[in-house]
Amino acid sequence: MTNNHRSFVVVEALPWLVAAAVIVNVVYRFWGFWWAILPALLIVWLFLLFRDPHRTVPPLPLALVSPVDGRVIATDPVQDTVLPGSWNRVVIQVSHLGAYTVRAPIEGKILDVRDRTRGWSGGDEVKGLWLTSEEQDDVVVLFPGSRWWFSPKAFVGYGERLGQGQRFAYLRLARRAEVYFPPSAQVRVQVGDRVAAGADVLAELVHD
Repeated sequence: MTNNHRSFVVVEALPWLVAAAVIVNVVYRFWGFWWAILPALLIVWLFLLFRDPHRTVPPLPLALVSPVDGRVIATDPVQDTVLPGSWNRVVIQVSHLGAYTVRAPIEGKILDVRDRTRGWSGGDEVKGLWLTSEEQDDVVVLFPGSRWWFSPKAFVGYGERLGQGQRFAYLRLARRAEVYFPPSAQVRVQVGDRVAAGADVLAELVHD
């Protein structure tokens, strides 16, 4: 089992927390205690949003774990949608109260997801991650409708390897994640299930 705990909050939160602390100090000095309560609540909200909770990846090498905290809103086979070919898809509505982080569903090498969307009218706008495993399984995580500041921010690059359940991005304001994986995989979730990033299994890849 892999322990994916780093710290109480992710490092990406530090500029926001420092700015909020400065605002609280200024408001307190010029307007007093009661006016400072509102920006102080902002600090609490930021701590909740950017927290880095303890997550234990299940000891299943072929498991595909959830990349985000949220609720499953669809599980279906798809054909030549955003991506060419046949896929299984799990769609997750990102939790408003979940951790502000994205984790790798499998262990694998990072490729450019736009290479899978060439020729599609919105291909250059696609925000997501394409991982390929040593067994040549392709898994793609997309964040449809996320543009500009609202799209997730990755802190890894193409060609790097990620471990199963490893943090690779923070969400910002993305509200939905779509996970694409081979049609031979066995789906382990149903619509309505709540899943935790890096801990709950969406599907298991199948190999003879």
